[in-house]
Parts: sequence; structure tokens; C-alpha cells
Amino acid sequence: MAECETLRMTVKTEYLLREGKMFAYVRVREKTDSYCLMAGKRYEEISNIREPFDFKLHIFELPEKELRSEGKYTVVTSMHGKRKSDFFTDTVKELAEQIEFDESQIRTIEEVNLRSNRGLRFEKVYDSGCCEGMEWKCELYRTPADEPVRVYTMFADPAVHNIICGTPHMAPEFKAGDIQTVMEECEAAEGNGLHVLGAANADFFDMFGDCHPSGLCVANGICVANPDTPNPFFAITRDGEPVIGFKEQYPVDTLAEAVGGGHIIVKDGKLFETAPLEGFGEIAHPRTAYGLTSDGKVIITVVDGRRPVWSNGAALSELGGLMIEHGAVIALNTDGGGSSTFIVRKNDNLEMLNHPADLARPMEDLIRPLFDTLIVCSKE
Repeated sequence: MAECETLRMTVKTEYLLREGKMFAYVRVREKTDSYCLMAGKRYEEISNIREPFDFKLHIFELPEKELRSEGKYTVVTSMHGKRKSDFFTDTVKELAEQIEFDESQIRTIEEVNLRSNRGLRFEKVYDSGCCEGMEWKCELYRTPADEPVRVYTMFADPAVHNIICGTPHMAPEFKAGDIQTVMEECEAAEGNGLHVLGAANADFFDMFGDCHPSGLCVANGICVANPDTPNPFFAITRDGEPVIGFKEQYPVDTLAEAVGGGHIIVKDGKLFETAPLEGFGEIAHPRTAYGLTSDGKVIITVVDGRRPVWSNGAALSELGGLMIEHGAVIALNTDGGGSSTFIVRKNDNLEMLNHPADLARPMEDLIRPLFDTLIVCSKE
């Protein structure tokens, strides 16, 4: 351990100043748990519910005035789980490292969004269609380096279409480990007498555990999971209105359908929460998002990624820009990566138009089973 003690655990520290609040983003070398000490006060890290397996990035909200006056703080990291490493052994379970506050590392949300946005340019619509009033299209964008980015979008009207939460076997209940692909949930919906026009994946879920969804799930008026979630969600109210927001705005008992998400990436027609300074937000991944237009139409968008020749994904700021371009005044990012799936009815058959890319084997269409989906159906 003697040699390792000369190494610094901290790799990079940046600060986000937003709406009068200062957030410290501390990235370390090992997967750790962490807390912060400053002027004798302890600050717990802000949980990153959208990327729960990134234990190398730790986020703290620190009072700006005290941070500037103190000029330093201490980050205490501890062994995550039972994992041993060069830093953590049976005898060394916790390390404290003093961080000097560096004003040159303060970022604004505008600066962060700009650096993660490659400047996608639209090239063409290469496929499109309309099924019972639900329009869809496949678009090709390119980065300044001429890399392709493929974007799939459907537009639904709650006045014309039923928009529902799909669950495994269409059962309005959670069963540990019970998951299906988006196509299988579409087929289950059709087996229940519904006519499916299109669908996409929905909420993040515990894919390494019991497959429980991360946020709210309401199916056919029944709350399936997480009624007290702090996460934002997309929902259809019992009055048929599509909404994006939180339970404080839209109580669970007023909702007919709901699926959870991560960040509200567009609000009032502008970029909003784009996971600034987090790899989750800044790296170009496959993505899925839902949006609402000013007249209450629903936009469902999927971006393919992880296949350089086919499509190179999107950062959250880019995804938000695409949603705005498609007319969204508010938009919610939901599960992406290998979960991103886009299905529409084409030539009277349900077809998956995108190419899901799992990190394990990104060049194969590994269609990931998951818990809930968002399904567009014709009205009876």
C-alpha cells in the first residue's frame, strides 16, 4: 500500500454554478462510496438515479459562499461493496483527500451543453409512413466529422390514439424478474384486443436485479410501482391529457397511464436538465425520449448509437435539441442504451425499425427484454 498512498484518488474536479447553487463534480479512480467535509460540516453526495452504476463520479451541493471562503474541502471515499483494489484492502477501507477549490473549473449550464453538442446537421428523411393518423419517420443526421446519427420519431394524438403503459403480459402488477421485449409487450397488447400502431421502450429498470422499474409505473389506472418516486414521468391523466412532470404536479390517483424517466431535457421549449458534467449526459449513447408539443401532441423519439458506420448516438443536449426541432416544448429522457427500441406498424405489420445496440455485443441486434413500454394504439 506504500506506493499507492502517493497516488491521488481524484482524477478530475469541476463545478457547476446554476441558479445560485454550486455543485462539485468529483471523479475518482475507483468505484467508491463518498461524502464531503467542509468547515466541520458533512455533505452527502447527490444520488445519480439515472446512472446508478457510475460509482466513480460523486456530486455534492456545496454552499458557494462557504466554498469560496474556505477554499478547500475534503472528499472521503470508501470501498464500494467488498471490492479490493490498489487503494482499498482489508486494512484500508477509507481514504480522505483534500481538494483545493479552483475557480477556473466553474462551468455554466450553457457552456456544458455547448461542449457536449457536436452540432448535428439534418441530411434527409429516408423512410416515413402514417398509420391511422400516427405519423412516423426515419431521419439521417451527420456530425461535423460526417458521422451518421439515425433518428426515429413517431407523432401521436391523444384525441385520436390510446397511449398506454405496456407491462409484461399486460399484467398490471410487478413480478420480480418478469420482463419482455417491446415487441413481446406489443404482441401481448394485441392479444388483449388492442390494435398497436407503434411503441418504444420506457423506464430504467434494475436489469442486474429483480427488474423493478426505477420510477412511476401506472397501467390501466393501477399503480404498478413506485407511487412515491421523486423521478419525473410521462403520463396520461384520467381525463386523457398527456403530461410530463412530477407527482407533486400530477398526483398518482389522477393518472390512467404512466412511465418513468430520468431527466426533463426540455422545458418551455429550451434545453433544461441534460446531466451536465456527467458521462451519462455528455457521451453519445443510444437514447429514447418522449415529448409534448404546444397543442398536446405526443412525440416519441429513439436515436441509434454504438455502431459507428450506422449511427453514433446522441448526448442529452443533442437529444433535447432534436426534440425541440420536432416541436417539443417539454421532453423527458428515459432508458436508452441497449434498451432503446422503436416499433411501428408498417405495411400492416409491426416492425422494429431501429437497431438496438447492447454494450456486450454492439454490432448485433440484441433486443433487450425490459419492464415497461409506451404503446400507441388506435382508439376502439
